[in-house]
Amino acid sequence: MSEPNCDLVAERLALGEPLGELDAHTASCERCKRLCALPVRLANTGHAADPGIGFSSRVTAGAQHRITVRRRNRIVGTSLMSMAAAAMLVLVATHHAEDPGVAFQMPSLVKYKPAVMQPQHEQREVDPDVRALVDIADVDRDLHVHTHWGRIEKPLRAYKAVLEGNQP
Repeated sequence: MSEPNCDLVAERLALGEPLGELDAHTASCERCKRLCALPVRLANTGHAADPGIGFSSRVTAGAQHRITVRRRNRIVGTSLMSMAAAAMLVLVATHHAEDPGVAFQMPSLVKYKPAVMQPQHEQREVDPDVRALVDIADVDRDLHVHTHWGRIEKPLRAYKAVLEGNQP
């Protein structure tokens, strides 16, 4: 019994290769004969496994349970992510600047206070009509650019042509 040949026989059987030139060794070595007979003996003892009564119902119940657990986890995860996103949105929206003196203010939030344009010692007489117009001006509305200039200029083209001396 030579050990290298026995190892080669075991290797070829494990890989499913034909024995080829090792047939002579297998015929003479008792250990290799038993090793070659082992797959045949294993195949003869095999029998079909019976899953038992109610196997399909157990599999279906287990699959339904896994589906409900996954759905529940997905709903909980989605709601947690939504709450986290809402919390981050609130945090970003309510974030204040580091220096309160440099905070940005929207022009619409600034209340109009009539200011004196000239220092007190250089104040001149202002026309009462101008003063009345300044007092009734709606500064909050007028500070916003809310007009589409393309729509305004389009009807004025004919007037512009008349002013420039060209006829429409």
